[in-house]
Amino acid sequence: MENAAIKAVTKGPKQHFFGFHDLCPWDEGERHMLAMETSFLDRMPTPKDTAGICLIDLERDVTEVLAETSAWNFQQGARLQWIPNKQDHIIYNDRRDGRFVSVIYDIKKKKEINVLEYPIYAVHPDGTFALGLDFAWLLKHGGYGYTSAISVETQDDGERSIEKENGIRKVNIKTGESKLIISTYSVMHLQNKPGKDEHHVLTHATFNPSGTRICFVDKFLLPDGGFMQRPITANPDGSDLYVLPGHISHFDWKSDTEILGYGKFSPKAMALRKRGLLKHPLLRPALYVARKLRGGVKQKIAGQSYFLLKDKTRKVERIAVGRMTEDGHPQFSPDKKWIVTDTYPDKENKRTLILYNWNTGERIDIERFLSLPDSLPDIKSDWNVSGMRSDLHPRWNRSGTQICFDSVDKESKQIYVADVDSITHGK
Repeated sequence: MENAAIKAVTKGPKQHFFGFHDLCPWDEGERHMLAMETSFLDRMPTPKDTAGICLIDLERDVTEVLAETSAWNFQQGARLQWIPNKQDHIIYNDRRDGRFVSVIYDIKKKKEINVLEYPIYAVHPDGTFALGLDFAWLLKHGGYGYTSAISVETQDDGERSIEKENGIRKVNIKTGESKLIISTYSVMHLQNKPGKDEHHVLTHATFNPSGTRICFVDKFLLPDGGFMQRPITANPDGSDLYVLPGHISHFDWKSDTEILGYGKFSPKAMALRKRGLLKHPLLRPALYVARKLRGGVKQKIAGQSYFLLKDKTRKVERIAVGRMTEDGHPQFSPDKKWIVTDTYPDKENKRTLILYNWNTGERIDIERFLSLPDSLPDIKSDWNVSGMRSDLHPRWNRSGTQICFDSVDKESKQIYVADVDSITHGK
């Protein structure tokens, strides 16, 4: 393990976390960080459960609750993020009058300044608009959504009217107006023949560094109980869609045209699964064993690995084979010389925080973290595979000297910061 100073920037008794690995919680000056606060981690949130929207003052070591939201989950929070080119403005999702919305908040004036009619997922690098997703539909069909008191119908009316009305929306940050730019219906028919009971969700929508392209995941359930997750790119207005090769779990843009992800490339096997040919009772034990494989064994047998995709091409380059053998949540450093990622829990229920040098191929393990809280003895066997789990979801600060992550340490879930300056700038 590499020596890196690690400290908690939040503390109990409340639970604190930030969320997913695709956002930066630090402000431009790196004095403040954003965080979520909740009073529990032993059950999934209901529509009535609120979480705090918090601002951490790193100089004063103070965590302040600015507002509350009832549109959140443990994996991605409320999509809380800074609005680019608006130094003091943050945006997060909430529930108002039974509908999901997004809220713009001024941290200096300590007040809400606008409510947008649609929840957001990712803000464009210029801060003028955001991509919005249907979070109730996401939850219904296997994505990271929000619990809703509103029924989400899934009956096939012969017209797929729901899929035609939801998908990815473009949300104007100034006016709040939203427009559907990519429908779920159009994507599910893109190089695919959906089955009668096949429902898709569009998720993990992310801009490339300059904001000229987006990448998202088209996720749908296979007949054998597994999921297919297709990486798809498009222009920010929803045009020029391109289905990239393979199945992807998590990804990050390396450049405007390159995407690093973790997944597999077995089109013939996926075609068999799509047709339901692998759901035979005699094959289920083999599928179960395959899903339980880990590390280098799984990489050799299933062909899973990190890989680099080239936008709008079929080019695939496998990355760090034999060195990075586990699925994780990758994010490039600001200078693109390093990747930070993590692993899912091992047999000891520990997750590993990893740095990978893009130029030299060196893997550096920072530390392993126990992922089960001592306060939950009755649900330990299920907690790590539930929506309550605490993935590290590591994220860089803006100068590439520190990494923050969420972790559970015995009693509570908190946000930690690892100082990696001596590693990233000393090698």
